[in-house]
Amino acid sequence: MKNKRIILVAAIALMICTVAVKPAMAYFTATTDVEGGFIVSIGDGIPEIEEKVKDMTKKITIKNVGDYSIFVRAKAIYPDDVNIIFEATDGWSDGGDGYYYYRDPIAPGESTPEETPLTLKITREEDATGNFNVIIVQEAVKVMYDKDGNVDWKGAVSSQNVYDLGNQ
Repeated sequence: MKNKRIILVAAIALMICTVAVKPAMAYFTATTDVEGGFIVSIGDGIPEIEEKVKDMTKKITIKNVGDYSIFVRAKAIYPDDVNIIFEATDGWSDGGDGYYYYRDPIAPGESTPEETPLTLKITREEDATGNFNVIIVQEAVKVMYDKDGNVDWKGAVSSQNVYDLGNQ
């Protein structure tokens, strides 16, 4: 009697599973064809750096060669026996976090002004010997706009919460 009950329960479970397979297969394999469409461009704002060095001073401009307006920042990487002195120019600020920030968005094809580049004066300790290099690393973030077409500063600085870009 007990075996008959187990066989009956197993038969009912098998029947339910058999009936449920077809709708489950239909759900997971359903496809459809569509016509038409549109092109989606997922481009980036890509910064391109230009450095000019004269009399131990690096003058840096950054150009946006991408598809979108961007905000840029730059950082100098240098050996321990080298000192970098930031010379304030219009538009550039020392963020206090090792980065130098450009205030305004840079449109595609535009660059930071050559008249007011990021200017870094390089000095070296007197007892230092050998060659050295100061490497400039630039980073960019896409400019975000609000519904009225104004720069959304809160969106732009969400990843830069330690630096106040102003205009917030």
